[in-house]
Amino acid sequence: MVVTRDATSRLSSLVERCEANATAIEAARAEGDALAIEVGGDLALRWRLTVVRSVIANPPDGDAVRELYGELVDRYRDDPDRLQALRALGDEIRRLEADGSLPSAMVARSDRRPRRT
Repeated sequence: MVVTRDATSRLSSLVERCEANATAIEAARAEGDALAIEVGGDLALRWRLTVVRSVIANPPDGDAVRELYGELVDRYRDDPDRLQALRALGDEIRRLEADGSLPSAMVARSDRRPRRT
């Protein structure tokens, strides 16, 4: 897949804007998510981490943070380097849950692989 410089540039701008102002994520989320899929790589991970951090700062419900974090772990399960970057975020989430700053939730994730009979 060929990624255009324009897509990379747009995602980079969104990431920088949203890292500086977490409230900008809401308006940019759909575009940023689509660009992250198109661009991939470290920039896409940076976008997704920015999204999770904005939800940590203002969780819409008790399981939103864990759900997003779980999706990231699923996405990067076979990528040890990026999974390592997620571990620090998981540690931060657990710390915030332990001190009561973030609602504690357990998200049950189903096995998404097709079952063979």
